[in-house]
Amino acid sequence: MSNKDGQTRSQFVRQRRDSRFGVKLGAKKPAPKPAAKTPPARPLRSDYTAYLNGGGHLDRPERRTRSYRAQAGSQQVAFSLGRADVRAPAISLPQLGPRWISAGATLLLAFLLITMWNSSTFAVSAAELKGAQRLSTAEVNAALGISGQPVFTAVPSQMVAQLRADFPDLSAASVHVGLPNRLVVEVTERTPLLAWSQNGAVTWIDASGIAFPPRGAVQGLIPVDATGTPPQIQLDASAPAYEHPYLAPDMVQAMVTLYPYLPQGVTMTYDPQYGMGWNDSRGWSVYFGQSTSDIPMKIKVYQAIVDTLTSQGIQPTLISVEYLDAPFYK
Repeated sequence: MSNKDGQTRSQFVRQRRDSRFGVKLGAKKPAPKPAAKTPPARPLRSDYTAYLNGGGHLDRPERRTRSYRAQAGSQQVAFSLGRADVRAPAISLPQLGPRWISAGATLLLAFLLITMWNSSTFAVSAAELKGAQRLSTAEVNAALGISGQPVFTAVPSQMVAQLRADFPDLSAASVHVGLPNRLVVEVTERTPLLAWSQNGAVTWIDASGIAFPPRGAVQGLIPVDATGTPPQIQLDASAPAYEHPYLAPDMVQAMVTLYPYLPQGVTMTYDPQYGMGWNDSRGWSVYFGQSTSDIPMKIKVYQAIVDTLTSQGIQPTLISVEYLDAPFYK
């Protein structure tokens, strides 16, 4: 079927439709316009956070793109956010590592030490003395010089050496330190046996042969009047001076053994050449040598010599029974 212009109905409908949408019949469709280039979007906030924490860069090959569509009326607008090639300045955050912790602990410790050092709570008023019989607390504190000082200055080993050097009459000593300000000194005193008198000075001597100044009063000491220095003893060079004996221990034991044989009220004597003995009231000196060997036998020999000399009317000045096989008199 055709109209007056010779068009069929289908051609007429197509022409009418194309005129409604502004397209001419038979015209070629326009070529599609190229899509506009989307400018590089700014990096997302999450991308910056990853950069700061990881210390990386924003120009990594991995690029994320997020597309958002916002609808306004009947139109749709599309945009995309991509990671741009932007370098942000590096930000270093302070971190508390082991060195900072050590520095803080050192400062705190220094503060505590200074506070405790200057506090009267930790100042030693006086040392407590235990085990002493003749040594006084005042003498110990004067030797240590610790009164009024912080307890932290007390070094037990040094204090023990100081006490032993200042007081040779101590056979042992120990020092114990306790907080806040306690200082305990325990001592063991030597037991003197001899009161050795030489050149006008009196010295006490114990069983080990150690000599020390008299302190206090001790009953039952054996008085010895020496005319000279006893034989020198082989000393241990590694031992401190306060442990060096003045008399050989066996000589001390010899004097203790001989003492009961002395006449009543007579003082024991010592001569470097003839040894120990006494001055007899009848006008002579008797000597028994340097050792305790055969003391009872030497006493018998001595009495026999005295009886013989008395019967013969001989007045000796010296009798020696140091050697039993060769006694003599002068």
